[in-house]
Amino acid sequence: MISINKIFVVLAFFCLVFLIGCSKETTEQNHDKHFEYLKSFGWHIEEKVSERTQDTKNYLPASNVGIDLAPYKEIYITTYLLKEKQKTGKKIYASIYQFNEDTIGGNGHLETWEPGDFPLNDKERLIKEGTINK
Repeated sequence: MISINKIFVVLAFFCLVFLIGCSKETTEQNHDKHFEYLKSFGWHIEEKVSERTQDTKNYLPASNVGIDLAPYKEIYITTYLLKEKQKTGKKIYASIYQFNEDTIGGNGHLETWEPGDFPLNDKERLIKEGTINK
């Protein structure tokens, strides 16, 4: 016969697993948030390129575009290849920074272009300068 204590332990375990599962966003939900975030700046995702955790100390792409990461020791970065292209046909990437599931900013990056990194809200400027296609 199964004791009440064993039933309670098993029930508590399944409740814990359920709550942990509910507290995490799915990859699809995260992608949808990123899609909407980039779309708010006029960008369109072609495909996800990478995901990683990054120490924020001296992280140049963020400081190059004016994002202060001082409040964060470590951030989670997802990088996407964008549908938009440079006039030269080279690729454009966007990286989104997150901390505890909250989007805290991001940057764009133009392949083989100096300085390379740009604020996500610079799409119109890049079009006017003739750097990227409309």
